[in-house]
Amino acid sequence: MKKLIIILTLILFFAFWQIPNSHAQAKSSDINIAALTKEQWRQDLHHLARELPRRHKNAFHTVSKERFEKAVAELDAAIPTLRDYEIFVGMQQITAMVGDAHTDLRLPRIFNRFPFSVYWFGDDLRVLLTTANYREALGAKVIKIEDSDIKTAAAKINTLVPRENDYWVRYVGANYFPYAEILNALKITSNIKQARWTFETDAGKQFSLDVESVAPNAKIEWLSTLKEVPLYRQRADEPIWFTVLPESSTLYLNFKRYPDRETLSRVTKDLLKAVDASQPKRLVVDFRLNTGGDFHKGRALLSELKKKAAFRNPKSVYVITGRATQSAAMVNAIDFRREMNAVLVGEPTGGRPNGYSETDLMRLPNSQIEVSYSTRLYKFQETDTPAVMPDHLIEPAWSSYPSGRDAVMEWILAQPLPN
Repeated sequence: MKKLIIILTLILFFAFWQIPNSHAQAKSSDINIAALTKEQWRQDLHHLARELPRRHKNAFHTVSKERFEKAVAELDAAIPTLRDYEIFVGMQQITAMVGDAHTDLRLPRIFNRFPFSVYWFGDDLRVLLTTANYREALGAKVIKIEDSDIKTAAAKINTLVPRENDYWVRYVGANYFPYAEILNALKITSNIKQARWTFETDAGKQFSLDVESVAPNAKIEWLSTLKEVPLYRQRADEPIWFTVLPESSTLYLNFKRYPDRETLSRVTKDLLKAVDASQPKRLVVDFRLNTGGDFHKGRALLSELKKKAAFRNPKSVYVITGRATQSAAMVNAIDFRREMNAVLVGEPTGGRPNGYSETDLMRLPNSQIEVSYSTRLYKFQETDTPAVMPDHLIEPAWSSYPSGRDAVMEWILAQPLPN
């Protein structure tokens, strides 16, 4: 399985872990969609409508052909009255109707954004990052954006996300909220330069801020709600790393991205040496921030870990999953459960275990916007569930987030060590 083409190139830049990260950088980043004529946009739309069903393994596994073609016709008729980014968002909605996370339009890095990073904790959308000008909003719940309450705004934004499952929609949808052009195209805001955001504190006080958007190439000095950075968000630039926790006889492996084979080989050798030297009784593999890659690399690592006798004991292996766990990471979580009797802890995965993936790419002829699409149907689980369900569900809680506490690791480390 090829590396998952993430819905937004910048999703990982401003996502749940708080240190900027790069992943699957969009080759279409420098395109100028504003230079296109209406006829060129129509040509691109027609190309998308024709080629996506032709190239995809089964483009109508979720949406009917009739509904898909009706949406294309409606956008085609509206193009003369739309701005360039409104056309793009319309095409993004059409592509999302296919309904798998590997099929989407790559967002060009030319959109403005409001200086917030937000995340869903239950039904509350909280501000995790902002700038000094809006520090009052740090940690607050977003209640409204202009006249749209958060539930209404989320329903509109979620039309841009391939509906593989609700967990993936919540993960990706939160990352669309700051984009000014997206909010404006969905009629949530009145312009792309400024919008009024309304927040609520934990004490129930509501307040509004007139927020100015920033240019896509602007350097942003972020302020974070975090007082301490928990273990799983440390060493953000390293795709895979480990540490030994001697006080709990635990080896913790953070697997947030799939590295090149040379790096994987080096880390695997060092990891096995650490196992022999420290003799841990428990292994924790953390996939909760891993959105995909090559599952064969994960299987190669698993095959080496299986050789260690200590990890053959019941409840000696734990795997952490979350709403961002997608594609190859989801597959490897299943592998660890099946082959090492791992206990899965955390949230359900953002990926569906039986679904369409194996990404390929095409470019729209005029805009050069990249479109990813699925070329294979995989079945990694006998039971067809919307996500890989953890054995022990622990969802992110705002009550522990600012302090940097990790309820998942706390629960795992509280379990008795195997004999």
